[in-house]
Amino acid sequence: MEATKHRHSYSCSKSPHYASGNIVLGDIGVHIQQEMKKHFKETGFPADVKYIDPTYMIRACRANASDRILCTVLGQNAVHGAFAGYSGITVGICNAHYVYFPIPEVISQPRVLDPNSRMWHRCLTSTGQPDFF
Repeated sequence: MEATKHRHSYSCSKSPHYASGNIVLGDIGVHIQQEMKKHFKETGFPADVKYIDPTYMIRACRANASDRILCTVLGQNAVHGAFAGYSGITVGICNAHYVYFPIPEVISQPRVLDPNSRMWHRCLTSTGQPDFF
């Protein structure tokens, strides 16, 4: 949580904005790396600080058969929606059915994730993602 607070203070007021109005935030990892290097240099402690972007760790996982099937079905349903004349929609699963969600409704409020919830730990276990919290 502290990193999130720091990240918001790290963003410049003149930062560019996304189309949604949200500020494009700077990379907090690079900022932390630079601050750590500066700290160790000031204290005279020899340290080689490396920063590995966590998104690379997530992307490095190979998709399994279930992931491929899900992506294929979601893609097919998105194409069906486009051919049916829908725009401004996204495809998702609700109660084991593939459904179209209006994008403005999906992005109208942020989702809240409890990093200690059983559902999140099941997601981490099933996807093999590292636990960054």
